Amino acid sequence: MRAANPIRISDQLTKVRWLLCVSLLFPQITKAKVDEAVQVSGAWVRETVSGQSIGAAYLRIHSTQRVKLVRVHSGVARSAEIHQMSIENGLMKMRELKSVEIDAGREVALEPGGTHIMLVDMKRPLRPGEEVTLKLHFLSRDGSAFAVTVRAPVKSVAAEARHGH
Repeated sequence: MRAANPIRISDQLTKVRWLLCVSLLFPQITKAKVDEAVQVSGAWVRETVSGQSIGAAYLRIHSTQRVKLVRVHSGVARSAEIHQMSIENGLMKMRELKSVEIDAGREVALEPGGTHIMLVDMKRPLRPGEEVTLKLHFLSRDGSAFAVTVRAPVKSVAAEARHGH
């Protein structure tokens, strides 16, 4: 009994077409898997008052793959930076972070009193009930970049105090 012959691609042009199709499809498949690996929840932005130039956004990031949050963008501010707040010797210190690593299967909280997103040079005051768009830029382990867009409601300071944020 003869074994089944594998499919043979004898024509060079057919080989080139086949490789081109695979190479065009594969990055999209990989990108979709990485995009789906990151889930953002609990996003919210603290309300601001007239004349206030700095705002803050908070959220939780869960990933099934190791990724790094490397940049944030929002149309409500000139820039958005990742900051970490800490208390050292009774003094509050704030420093900008270049990135935040999220290990596979872990969740990272960007929250008041810790790591958070600082909205710098606000274009206008943010009022409760509004939504702010945040675009989170990530790098995957293989170096490929992708972004996740999140809509974050603006919460009042009073509501924040009631919920213990």
